[in-house]
Amino acid sequence: MADQVVQCGACRVDVRVVHGDGGDVVRCPACSRTAPKAEAIQMARSALIDVVMRDLPEDLRQVVRNNAALGYRASDRYDWVLR
Repeated sequence: MADQVVQCGACRVDVRVVHGDGGDVVRCPACSRTAPKAEAIQMARSALIDVVMRDLPEDLRQVVRNNAALGYRASDRYDWVLR
């Protein structure tokens, strides 16, 4: 996963990292959506897990949902995704 790039979920363009007062922030160069870097990475990771889980049987999906180490957070729409 080291070569995965976070993208804006709406525009599907690679984000830019901006150094802010409170830490690094990611920003979409197309629509200017911003989020703390850690939050964007977490949401992008959840989006990827969501895609992978579609092919799993329900009992395995439940295991993934309950595994706190994965940090999966379900969402109807992901603002940040992985390319």
